[in-house]
Amino acid sequence: MEVRYCFTPPDETPEAVLDQISDLVASGGGVGTSWIRENLKKAFLIGYAVCDGRVVGTSTHKYPKERYQKKIEAETGLDLSGYLERGYTAVDREFRDMGIGGKVILGLIERSKEQKIYVTIDMDNPWPLRMTHRVGMILAARFINDRTGHELGVFTNVTPCRVKAGLLQTQKRADRQKY
Repeated sequence: MEVRYCFTPPDETPEAVLDQISDLVASGGGVGTSWIRENLKKAFLIGYAVCDGRVVGTSTHKYPKERYQKKIEAETGLDLSGYLERGYTAVDREFRDMGIGGKVILGLIERSKEQKIYVTIDMDNPWPLRMTHRVGMILAARFINDRTGHELGVFTNVTPCRVKAGLLQTQKRADRQKY
């Protein structure tokens, strides 16, 4: 079984591949589906793994929705201006535990070296937490998602500036906690 890894800007990603990526991300159930296709079309870089002509893994560095980014900033005190958001990471169930997700994420990082990246992850979801730690991203802040009630971590590849005073001590305590 040969897995091929591809990293393309959205305008160079075939429509059929975008369809498969959208379906794979939606099948994971971890994100809302209404913006997937639009966000993919406006992404910075799309990474995906193909086996036998089928997309079996994906992740994307995308331009964050301004409203969502501002909400994270308001909740955490971080300044995420100029950051790309890593998102839409999904691996087909039949292909999990084969390192595909990690290879796609590492490929994106390698091709986005000059970019500042953040990702939000449910703090009760151990697999993406371990993967994010393995690729060198650091926990910058935590907040409660008011829609789901889940605690989310904001992980970055560079330490972001704080825009609110008084959060640094809270963050130092949070950094000492194991995730």
